[in-house]
Amino acid sequence: MLAEAARVLRPGGVLIYDTVNRTFLSRLIYLGAFQRVPMTRIMPAGRYTAARLRTPAELTAALERQGLRNEDICDFKPKDPRSLVKATMARRRGRISDEQIPPIVDFVLAPDARPLVTYLGYARKG
Repeated sequence: MLAEAARVLRPGGVLIYDTVNRTFLSRLIYLGAFQRVPMTRIMPAGRYTAARLRTPAELTAALERQGLRNEDICDFKPKDPRSLVKATMARRRGRISDEQIPPIVDFVLAPDARPLVTYLGYARKG
């Protein structure tokens, strides 16, 4: 998929990404809570696998192999993790929709923080 995105970008074009880091915490959340724990399961089993999780260094290397230069990486997280738990449980119970999760959780960008779970960034085609 990355190769196809790089192929269609013009020189100087920008690829914006949002992905999940490979850490203990991200595995606990994405592979466990979001897919396996009945009380907090909000996505089908197998949507995320350990093989899909990438560290920022691995993603940067993969981008470079496709002729893309990573420009920035930023941690993306809930302002208060308890709000994510509450929203996840409400979603699981059918009380809210996927679209209602972001304002409840109040996701914030933390450009100076090391990404523990999710991160986003952009790369430019050389």
